[in-house]
Amino acid sequence: MDRSELEKIWKTTLNELEVDLGKNNLGLYFKNSRLLSLNNGVAKIGFRNLGVATQTNARYYSLVQTTLQKVTTMSPLSLVFEIDPEAETKEIPETETGPLFAAPKENREDLIDAVKRSHLRPDFTFEEFCVSTSNQLAFAAASATAASPGENYNPLFLWGGVGIGKTHLMQAVGYEILRKNPRAKVIYAPGEQFTNEIIAGIRSKNTADFKNRYRSADALLIDDIQFLSGKDTAQEEFFHTFNAITQNEGQIVMTSDRKPADIPDLADRLKSRFEGGMVADISTPDSELKTAICVLKARKRGIELSNSLAFSIANSVENIRGLEGKLQQVIMTAQTKKVEITPELIGEVLNLPTATENRPDARVILDRVCEYYQLPIKLIKGEKRDKPIAMPRQIVMYLLKKKTRMTLDEIGDYLGGRDHTTILHGVAKIEELVGSNSRTKTDVDKIVDSF
Repeated sequence: MDRSELEKIWKTTLNELEVDLGKNNLGLYFKNSRLLSLNNGVAKIGFRNLGVATQTNARYYSLVQTTLQKVTTMSPLSLVFEIDPEAETKEIPETETGPLFAAPKENREDLIDAVKRSHLRPDFTFEEFCVSTSNQLAFAAASATAASPGENYNPLFLWGGVGIGKTHLMQAVGYEILRKNPRAKVIYAPGEQFTNEIIAGIRSKNTADFKNRYRSADALLIDDIQFLSGKDTAQEEFFHTFNAITQNEGQIVMTSDRKPADIPDLADRLKSRFEGGMVADISTPDSELKTAICVLKARKRGIELSNSLAFSIANSVENIRGLEGKLQQVIMTAQTKKVEITPELIGEVLNLPTATENRPDARVILDRVCEYYQLPIKLIKGEKRDKPIAMPRQIVMYLLKKKTRMTLDEIGDYLGGRDHTTILHGVAKIEELVGSNSRTKTDVDKIVDSF
């Protein structure tokens, strides 16, 4: 099949896909994509880079397959998503985040003041955000949003597990808006703060100030929007705030630990608005991304880490937030003892398993937790979320991650088909409790000793 025929088929396919996906999503996922070949029941589709190809495959394989079969009348068709050898890999993000947006020197102080006034972290910028396949599309969407606030992807809804960079990326949008216009009114607020402020306004019978402040924002950044779950008054106010800002062509960016459809006790009209823009997930960071971030953070402290040392530190944690704490532990120990950072030191400080240490298999861990809490396995793998079941289940997640080589997706499958973000949340929860709750630490230690 010649090139012109392939182009015609793909153009028709994209027109069909736009009906289902909308113009914004089509542009984000399929911009510059091509139908590379169509032979022997296999369609090869080229994308601008591996990140786009991977996430498009995960999200839209069935839709593309059905649409392409309809257009070509060929069935069945298998799809292969790969990098287009002729693609320009520098197209994400569409706009560079360097000198193009740099504030003039005379406005540098204005920018610093504006960032402080908006309660943004000055280091949460696009330049400081490491990009990998786990966050590439979210990064592209955020970059496009910052380039044309109020136009592209409004609202922008970023979701994923704990400590994977959602807040960083959201605040980077705000920082970029202020870099271009320090006088822009950018408001950053956690969902809990938004809720508490409206409650305080109601109690004092003075909600006018609250409404005027939020509804007049040029860009509103709300962290952990799932906090509005079940809070009818806060949801009502956010609904009107959302409408006021978007009607004034302002930008809204939100983060959540789950996608809009999965937020419980959230009004349907809010879910509809959240899903009306761009919903982008950030998945668990891969080893390469965590290693790159570890090297970068160490360098900022004046320490050059080799990739192998950074890899050891990075893979002791699941999320980026925990990475900084582990790195700090290693650096402080090395400085206190006045020694070099070595694999042995990292293993000692972070209590990493040695190469010869026995690793229990998944069934042993599951059996020991069930024995300790006197629970049947079917409850641990089931859907009930009661605390007497949820806590042991999270301990299983934690131990499977710490004591085996299973990935988050493999753990999720093993525990009844749970999403990787659920596993990440469970691991992070037990990590926190082991460090702050003596009862939980004792329970976990006793279970480990029984292996």
